Amino acid sequence: MIRLGLVALLPLCALVACAEGSGGVTRMADGVRYEGRFVNPEAYAAYLLGVEREARGEFQSALSAYQEAHAEDPDSPEVWARIGAVRCAATTAEGGPAAARTAFERGLERDPEYFGNYYERARCTERARDLTAALKDGLAAVARRPSDEPANLLVARLLQALGRGAEGRAWLEGFQSYQAASPTFDRALDVARHAAATRKALSAQVTGAFDQLRAGSVEQARIQAQTELDADPTNSDAWIAALVACDALRDEACFERVLGSLKSPSLSPSPIALSYLRELLARRAGATVAF
Repeated sequence: MIRLGLVALLPLCALVACAEGSGGVTRMADGVRYEGRFVNPEAYAAYLLGVEREARGEFQSALSAYQEAHAEDPDSPEVWARIGAVRCAATTAEGGPAAARTAFERGLERDPEYFGNYYERARCTERARDLTAALKDGLAAVARRPSDEPANLLVARLLQALGRGAEGRAWLEGFQSYQAASPTFDRALDVARHAAATRKALSAQVTGAFDQLRAGSVEQARIQAQTELDADPTNSDAWIAALVACDALRDEACFERVLGSLKSPSLSPSPIALSYLRELLARRAGATVAF
C-alpha cells in the first residue's frame, strides 16, 4: 500500500510536466526541455517508494517497489537501472553484480542512450573488481551526460585504480575547468594532486638509488630502494633498483624476496629503470631483451 507521504509527492511529478497529449509529455530537467512518454501516477508512486527504501539501505523492499513500478511502466529504462542497482547492492544469495547484469541489459534494450544504466552498471562492475569493463561503462555514461559530477568522479577513480593516476588527475582537472564542482569533487582532486606530488618525490629518491648504483655504492642503493619499496609497494622503479642491487651483491635471498614484493604498479617504469631492467634480464637470462 502506498504511503501517504509518497502520495503527497505526486503533485511534484506533475510540476515537471509542462504539456501532455497523444501519449507524450514535455518535461524540464536542469533547464533543458525533453519530450518523453506519459507515465501514470501509480508508476511514479512505486518508483518514489523504491527510491526512499533504497536510500535507507532496504534493498529487498526497494526491489519490490521498483518491480511494481516496472509492472506499471514496462518501457522505463530508468526503472531497470534502479532494479539493477539494488540487485547489485544486495547481500543476499540472489543479489550481487551477476544478478544485476540482466536488469542493465534490459534497460539498455529499452533505450541505449539512457545515461543511468551505463552509470549504474559501471558502479556495479567496479564492485565486482572488473575495472576495465567498469571504465568502459563509466565513459559511456559521461558521454551521455558530460556535466554529471558523480559519473566523472567514477571515471577518475577507475583510472586511478587501473594505475593511470596522471590520467585520473587530468580528468578531474578538465571537469573542474568547465563545471562548478562540489566540495566532494574538490577533495578528490586534492587527493589526486597530492598523490602525484608524492609519486614525483619518490621518483626523485629512487633516481638517487640508480645514481648510487652507477657510483658503485651498491649496498646504499639497495637500502634506499628497499626503503622506497616498503613505503610504496607499487613503485616499479624502486622494485627494479632493489632487484639490480640484490643481483649485484649476489644475494639470492634478497633477490627472491624483492622479486615477489611488487604490487600492481601505479606508474610505468621510468626510462632509466627500464634500461637497468634490460641489463638485469640479459645478465640473468643470458640473452638480449627488447621492450
